[in-house]
Order: sequence, then C-alpha cells, then structure tokens
Amino acid sequence: MKKFWLILLAVFACISGAEAAGLQAEVDRNILPQGETFVLSIKYDGGKTNQQPDFSVLEKDFSIFSMGTSFQHNYINGKISQSQEWQLVLMPRATGKIEIPSVSLGNKTSNPVQIEVIPATAQNMQKEVSSPQKPRFAIEAEVDNKNPYVQQEVNVTLKLYDTGGMQIERVVPLNLNENDWVVRSMGSPELESTVINGRSTRVIKLGYALFPQRSGRLTIPAFAAEGFYLTRSKNPMRQIFDDAFGPMGMSAGFDDVFATKNPVSVATEPVQIEVKPIPSQSRGAWWIPAEKVELFSEWKPNPPQFKVGEAVTRNIYLKAVGVIDNQLPSIDFKDSGSLRQYPEKPVTEMKLEGDKIASLRMISTVYIPSEAGRAQVPEVKVNWFNVKTGQNETAVLPAMTVNVLPNAALAEAEKEAAAEKVSPAEVKAAETQPVQAAETHLNKKSDEAIEQSRLRKEQQEGYDKYVWMVVAFLAGIIITYLLLSRKRGSSEQEDVLSVRDYAKLVVRSAKAKDLKKLRDNLILWSRQYSGREDITNLNDVAQALNQPEMSRLLDEISEKLYNPSTTVWDNTAFIACFEKFSRHSKSGSHAEDKRLPDLYD
Repeated sequence: MKKFWLILLAVFACISGAEAAGLQAEVDRNILPQGETFVLSIKYDGGKTNQQPDFSVLEKDFSIFSMGTSFQHNYINGKISQSQEWQLVLMPRATGKIEIPSVSLGNKTSNPVQIEVIPATAQNMQKEVSSPQKPRFAIEAEVDNKNPYVQQEVNVTLKLYDTGGMQIERVVPLNLNENDWVVRSMGSPELESTVINGRSTRVIKLGYALFPQRSGRLTIPAFAAEGFYLTRSKNPMRQIFDDAFGPMGMSAGFDDVFATKNPVSVATEPVQIEVKPIPSQSRGAWWIPAEKVELFSEWKPNPPQFKVGEAVTRNIYLKAVGVIDNQLPSIDFKDSGSLRQYPEKPVTEMKLEGDKIASLRMISTVYIPSEAGRAQVPEVKVNWFNVKTGQNETAVLPAMTVNVLPNAALAEAEKEAAAEKVSPAEVKAAETQPVQAAETHLNKKSDEAIEQSRLRKEQQEGYDKYVWMVVAFLAGIIITYLLLSRKRGSSEQEDVLSVRDYAKLVVRSAKAKDLKKLRDNLILWSRQYSGREDITNLNDVAQALNQPEMSRLLDEISEKLYNPSTTVWDNTAFIACFEKFSRHSKSGSHAEDKRLPDLYD
C-alpha cells in the first residue's frame, strides 16, 4: 500500500508540473558588438517532447549558426522536475536595439527579450565603454571616386580592425548585381599593427577594383569579412593537459582541439555613387576609359633585316592603366602592300601598377617581303579616353619605311640565267664554221644552258619550298585551332563547343538548379549562337536573343542569383522555353557584331 501511494504521489507531481509547464527565453548577454554571436536559450519545463519550437520568427533579424537540445530529469526532496532546453547561436543582422520575438511550442509562447547591438566601427573601438560592450572587430570602406565614368576603375579599400585574434575565412561582396559591377581583387592583404584605446590592434587592408557597367546612380555593395575567433574551452581534457604540463606546456599546441570557434561577420555600409555616361564625342567607337594608354613594339631580330622571302617578327604591346583585359580593343592592321603580314592570336594579362589595375595585350606579327626595294610598315593606332583630362586621345605606333634586300640565292640565279643567253656574234660565227664545229659549239652551249636551268630550277624550288613551309606552318596552326574548337568537352570545362553542345550544358545545369553554372553556360551558349564575344552577363544574353519570354525568364534567374530567398526556383518554364527556342532557331544565324554592347550606351 505504501508503494502505491508513492507512485500516486509521483504521478500527481508530474501532472501538476505539466499544468504549470511553460517556455522561458533568456540570453547569455544583452549587449554585444556587431558581427559577434550570442546564445539564446529556450527552456520548456513540461518534460520531454518530440515537438520543435517554431524558430522561423527569428530568421528575419538573426542568422542562426547552430542549434542544440538537452533534456534534464531531476528528483530532489521528493519532487520530480523534467525540462527540455534548446540553445541557439544567433548573430544579429542589424545594429541598435532589437527585440527577440516570442517563440511558440504548441500553445505555449516564450517571453520576448531585448538586446542592443553596438556598430562595429573604429570609432566605437576607441570609446571608453565596458569590455563586454566594446567591439573587438570593426571594418570600414574607403572609396576613391564617387563620380566615375561608366567602366572606369573605382577602388574600394577595406580596413579590418582586429583585437580578438580573428581568423578570416573569406571576404565577399553582399547582394552583388553582376549586371552592374565587375569586381577584381587587388592582390594580397596588407598587415599593420597599431594601438587603439590602449589595445594592440591588427589592421588588415584589402583592395578591390570595381568597374560600373552602366551609368546613373549605383550602389557599391557592402563587403563582409567572415571568420571566427577562438576562446579557451572548459573541456576537462584541457585541464588535464594544463595540470600536467602547465598552461604554456604541451597543451599549447592543441589550442584548436580544446578551443571553441566563435563565428564573426562584420560588414561595411553600402555606398551610393553617381556614374557618368560615355561622352557624346566618344560614342560609336570602342570605349577605353583609362588613365594612361601606351603602344610600343620590339623586333626580332633587333634591328630587323628585311630580305625577300625571309620572315621578320614584331611584337606589338598595348598597355592600358585603369581598365581590365576585356576592355582592350582588337588592333586593326592596315594593308602593307608587298610586305605581307601574319598577326598571331593575342596574349593578354593583368597586373597591378601602383594602386591601379594595368592590362597588357601582346600581338606577335610576322612580316614576309615579296619584293626588294623600299616598303612601308603601316602605323598602328588606338583611340582612348583620358579620365584625368576628360579628353579623347590616340596612342600611335608611327609608320616606318624599311629597305628590303634581295635574296642572295635568287640574285645569283638571275645572274646565271642572264649568262646562259647566246650573243648574236656567237651565232654568226657558228654559222660560218663547219657544221660539225657549229653543232659541237651549240651542243656545248645547250648543255651549259640545261645545267644553268637545272641550278635555277633547284634554287627556285628551294625558295618555293621555304614559302610553302611558311604557308604550311600557318595552315597547321589554323587546322589545329579548328580541330580543337570542334573537340567536344565535358560540362565542367570551358572548351570551345558547338551551339548544340552548349545548349545541352544549359539544360543540364537548369535541371540541376545550379544557377551559377546555368549563368556561365548561358553566356557561353549565347556567344556561340550570336557570334558576339562581348556577352558577359545575363542582360547581354537577353539583348542578344531579343525574345520577350526568354528575357523574362533570364530576369527571374538573375533575381534568384543575386537576391536569394527561401523559395525554390521552378526550372520547368525555363527549360521548356529554352528547348523550344534552341530547337526552332537557325544554327547558323548570328546577330550583327557590335563593337560596343548596348549595355554601355
């Protein structure tokens, strides 16, 4: 009977506890710096449950990094208590005073909690505030030009202030619209050390070059530095190592094992700029908004020696400061008459020159004279726009006149050909002598003429063989290029494929819902389809196709790429429209090639 009453008492206690069950929310700190995390605990004292609280209400104002759950069962002084607790690691998306909304579990709701987020700026790091409130990390952005021309280089310098041992994992632009911006890194970060408000501070500088792709008011996107810092764990194994070897003993090599990773994400503020359009006097030509443009060349051999039928190589360099490589124009080689020229495929590279990006294009050209005498190497010129002076300028390689020497072998052959001719006096003398003597003389002259003709023929064949070797070499290059361009590649490669091959890659990436790969394959496909090499984004693709339904679907893909949401992209309509478009389009049709995309007008 006594056992019965104990069981009944326990059941009554559980029922009473269940009736009083509720949700209680609390945080490990109410004031924290921007970019750092805090722990939100939701405690349910109604016992163990298989239900999950609705945490979706937190996603508007917070990033959820992790979540854990635990269950406790206690029996103290004859009282039974059971509770379940959820712990979430959260990072606020904004600064200022923020209310953590109530979380529901069934018909239970938690209490709201107020927190305050201090902006992570260098100014706040210098303020005299209590240590838990003082930012340990801060980031700032400096923009060198807020009124550039379209496609002109705009430099953004990020300064990351670190007093807490932040380990950076990546730096990324937020909400980047690739139809508006081209972004290039300016190389490795620079490190400095300084003291801010009595604290040793590491300053990390990172540079980015941004190129606006349209005129008007644009927003330079915010840049976020993401990483973590380590805090010493209370793991008992760490205490064992410290007791055995001391805090600076062997355990010092296992900090990553016995430490806790704390996420950090600090971001700059977006910056508004006004982008100027292409000046009217520069429209209709290739647009190069640069600080400096140079043309120079080198001859191989140097100085060059021109002889009929012999090749001379000239490397022409086009260098522009303040533009990226795809902004450099193709060089137009004018007709050079008897000085035949064979330009090779250009080689392009980018590098840093001071605090600007410099692009360099090299074109190797082979000259082969076809006749002796004076010949002219035509001038080479490139028109560009000087962003410093606001004026159009021209970089020029002036024309040069060269003296083409005759080929020694050909000259000797001409001399021998002239020597084999029989003079009239010799013919008359031969007629007055006996027939046999005349025949002997003529036979001798005939043999000599035949020998001279044979030598001349061999020399001519040698010259023709050299010319054909050059032609065969160039033809080999062209044939190799054509063969390689027809070689089929896998979907992971960017080889030159046919329009049909690229169409298959587009459909494959659409079915996989890989939007980034879909964008890249669409650009490659549209280049092959339209014959335009200036297509660099989905907006260019839409303009090249000029099909309303396809343009609408491409806009939808852009929106999903650059403004991701919780909804999943429905690929059905795009795949159907694209397959219909590619099936009914003419395989050989190309849009009119334009020197400047409409995007920059």
